Amino acid sequence: MLVVVGTVWEICRYIYNSLFYKKTEERGTQTNEEEQCIYTSLLKALPAEENVSIKIIQKSTNRGNTKSKPSLKTRKKREIPKYSMAKSGDFDLVPGGAEAEESDHFYAAHFPPLQKEDSNKASHSSSSNKELSFKQIPVANTSKWMAANIDKAQRETTVGEMRQILEELEYKWGDDTKKDKTDVYRTLRHYLSKCTNPYSLVAFLVEKSKDYHLPKTSTLAYYIMKEFDNWCSSKDNVPKYSQFLLTQELKLHVLHICTRYHMTMVGFAIKAFQLDHPENSFLVPVLRCFLEKHKFKEAAVCGGKLGLQDHFSVEEIVLPLILQDKVNLIETYLMGNPGQQLLVAQMLDRLCDRSVDMATIISSSGVPNVKRDKMHWKPLSKLAARLMKLYDIPSDMCPNISNARGLGAVKYLLYKRYVEGSMGAGSWEEMVQSAIGDSIFLKEQLIEQLMCYNETTAAAKWADHYQLSDECVPPLVAQHRKSLKDNPAPVSEENDEDWDADCFSEDNIKTSWYPLKIPQDAITMVDTKESYWACLQRLSKPGTTVGIDSEWKPGFGNTIQRVALMQLAVVDHIYLLDIIYLSKNLQEDDWQQFVARIFCNPAILKLGYGLDSDFQMFVKMFPFLKDSLSHMVRVVELEKVAQKVIDKTVNLLPDTGQSDEEDAPLEDCDSGVNIKFPQKEARGLSELVRQTLGKPLSKTEQMSDWERRPLRPAQVTYAALDAHVLLEVYDELVRRAQKLKMSFDLEPPVSMKWMKASKREKLKAKAKGHKFTYKNKPPKTAQYNTSPHPQGGARPSQMSPGQLKVVVDSMLQGLGRQLRSCGVDVYILENHEDHDRTIEICRLQNRIVLTSGNPYIMVRSHVGEHMCYCVQSVTAREQVMEVMGHFGVKVKTEDIFSRCQVCNCDQYLKIPQTLTKQLWHRRRQQLSGTGSRVQTLADTGNPTSTSETDTSYAKDLAKYGVNWANVSIAANGAPIQIETVPEGVLKKVDLFYVCQKCGKVFWEGSHFARVKEQFAHVLTLGE
Repeated sequence: MLVVVGTVWEICRYIYNSLFYKKTEERGTQTNEEEQCIYTSLLKALPAEENVSIKIIQKSTNRGNTKSKPSLKTRKKREIPKYSMAKSGDFDLVPGGAEAEESDHFYAAHFPPLQKEDSNKASHSSSSNKELSFKQIPVANTSKWMAANIDKAQRETTVGEMRQILEELEYKWGDDTKKDKTDVYRTLRHYLSKCTNPYSLVAFLVEKSKDYHLPKTSTLAYYIMKEFDNWCSSKDNVPKYSQFLLTQELKLHVLHICTRYHMTMVGFAIKAFQLDHPENSFLVPVLRCFLEKHKFKEAAVCGGKLGLQDHFSVEEIVLPLILQDKVNLIETYLMGNPGQQLLVAQMLDRLCDRSVDMATIISSSGVPNVKRDKMHWKPLSKLAARLMKLYDIPSDMCPNISNARGLGAVKYLLYKRYVEGSMGAGSWEEMVQSAIGDSIFLKEQLIEQLMCYNETTAAAKWADHYQLSDECVPPLVAQHRKSLKDNPAPVSEENDEDWDADCFSEDNIKTSWYPLKIPQDAITMVDTKESYWACLQRLSKPGTTVGIDSEWKPGFGNTIQRVALMQLAVVDHIYLLDIIYLSKNLQEDDWQQFVARIFCNPAILKLGYGLDSDFQMFVKMFPFLKDSLSHMVRVVELEKVAQKVIDKTVNLLPDTGQSDEEDAPLEDCDSGVNIKFPQKEARGLSELVRQTLGKPLSKTEQMSDWERRPLRPAQVTYAALDAHVLLEVYDELVRRAQKLKMSFDLEPPVSMKWMKASKREKLKAKAKGHKFTYKNKPPKTAQYNTSPHPQGGARPSQMSPGQLKVVVDSMLQGLGRQLRSCGVDVYILENHEDHDRTIEICRLQNRIVLTSGNPYIMVRSHVGEHMCYCVQSVTAREQVMEVMGHFGVKVKTEDIFSRCQVCNCDQYLKIPQTLTKQLWHRRRQQLSGTGSRVQTLADTGNPTSTSETDTSYAKDLAKYGVNWANVSIAANGAPIQIETVPEGVLKKVDLFYVCQKCGKVFWEGSHFARVKEQFAHVLTLGE
């Protein structure tokens, strides 16, 4: 008898899907109304509760209606143990943990026939057992009919069949004579395609493999699971009834297989066996078993990938990971679960409380191998700060961590003010107030930190400013406050601090730093619509050169940064755009006009320094401008120009990478931020200004509250100078290049890195549980496929491959080789050549650039749309057809391999067989350096003398442009690569082709017919 165990819903879906949708010739025609009627009747006949587990038992029938009772051995094989309700204590009963005999029984029960046709033959072998048409069966007897046919459609599967498959795979895998495992790949896929239940087959092959226990990616078990995942990625390969073949027992068994010894196969198994299904709570006992055995890593990895985080508290899995310093697994575990992410952040916030007794927490947790040196509030606050930023958790949800990060910001500002001296008093005060906010804790900490710098007067003033009581400040500060109140007379100039003064006096600024050379009345704050349009009208005049810069408020903690000010400078005027005000009062069309008339205007030149960060922040604030900015033209990054003119040993960019020990970044564990304290000398634009104009820029106002209005005079001067000085630097660089007679592009292409997604965006997307989608990737629309004829005219209806001249970047090398095989004139960039080289080749050789993605946007801005084409297809075959179709190229048979695949030359020397043989023998002699000259020429006849023979061959080969003496091309001396021709080919081919540029030898053989078939899709294009 057949026993089917499951819920009502599972049985209904099994019956309805597996039997109602058989082939028409097997069951006859069936209308939708009849199927729906049968399905409804079936639901009524079964118990009403969906979650009630039931059994359908139907006896087997034969012609004589005699009862047949299966043997005990058969019953044991067919019974499926109910492990789906296993508890954590019963984990040893989960399939896979049993002995070998029980495991074999498990596979026998789950493994239907290997040959699909075998079951068809068995079902039709006896005419006496002829099946009734499904349409002829009454609705009341439907369940009996289906049970009987299910019983007939199955047969007992011996484990021996699976063992034979495994032995064949292991034999081919262990064949050391073949490094290529293609044969294993084909064999595995062959059996998967013929198997009615490939899931059980793969589980058996993996578990029974000899190298299954090894935690390596070079094992057969790993290879089988990986290839099965690839096989299942195609919808055509997934079995039609996979939802019924993948039982809870099989899923439990597979999960145990992949976690018994190691975790290398878990990711593949979860996808292939659909373990991450929403109704997979029956897998929870497996994870609880991990926790009981203190396998927290396995529990975290499986729990995160299976989406079972809500079944556990953060103290069960996350806290042990923290105690064992396995924090890198926390992000994997929390992926895609915002609720758990918040709970973890709040748990870390509680642990960061100074009053928490960490020793008590460690002892009560029962976790072994605790890393006690990591269990204090500094590293924990650093971890929490990173997670809060990654998961966008508001700071008010974690007050302890927010205070720690604020304290780190205060320490950093104090260092900038009192050690570096790189911040003016005004900007420093603004940033301190911004970092402290309304936190009483940070106000008190500011006073204490000021006392560490022996700034008693400043501490007393800040205590008065925040109205702190004497009990909240150090006694010395309280005494100083009292003395100031009792003696209001001004203290001595030495001890008094002028809060309104900058670090340097006005005379020092003029003598030490580069000044602004235009009057203050030439600076206009653009904060109205009228001034905005007046600004655009002035800047968009043809022939104008514009310096561009932008400013935003430095971010501490989770502060959202946004562009606050954009500076646009021309030679006689500077415009400061109040972006905060304009963003509230201008429409989207107004901003589109701004981009079109400034950045996309080829009549004006735009200069900038460090434009990547400026554009990234600008697009972050105005995302609708990204596509428009991708079309910008004549935007120059001054750093690239400076690299050509100024000694490259000078570090012009801010030092953000690894450096010497004395200049290494200092890690502030309070804030969870790596703070980079630069060396005393200026860097970046300031250093470039010093190199070109003689004095550096003052950066005392760089870290200011740029969102505060009105701006202080020092801020206005600083912002105006940052943009206007770009014009002066560019003029000086051009003057030096002309003086030195240097030849290079004075308008090098600007980087488009800002179009790419940042690492933080990718991590945030991963934390939300979905694959990152590249929003910055250019859309596949017709606007990128507008490249006309290479000469800029109308595209012809047809052109030969030789008329198309292209340069292909390193990303499309496969396309370049395919085009060259079809006769197209192709320059292929090497891996080390960048897109600047692409633009250079385009301009020098008048070639169309073939590229794709973000580089197309950058290249197009420098060469124009008529000399650039964006390839949309993915595979090289599709790319060739796309390019040929777009440019109207008609490929003929004689075009195939009409160009040298090595050097792109289309000129060949045609040498007959007899002379080619002599060249081959002569090169062999030259390479070996030994052997009888007379013997090597024996096949050509009996010459009277060696010298006469050489003279004769030299004259004959000279007619073909070949130098006989050194076997090379006479025109350029390139050696003929005749030694690469197999000796057997010399006797079969009548004519050989030698590339006139590189000396590569080609010939037409029997393979040419296959080559024509390979390029049939191109040869028939346009017909």
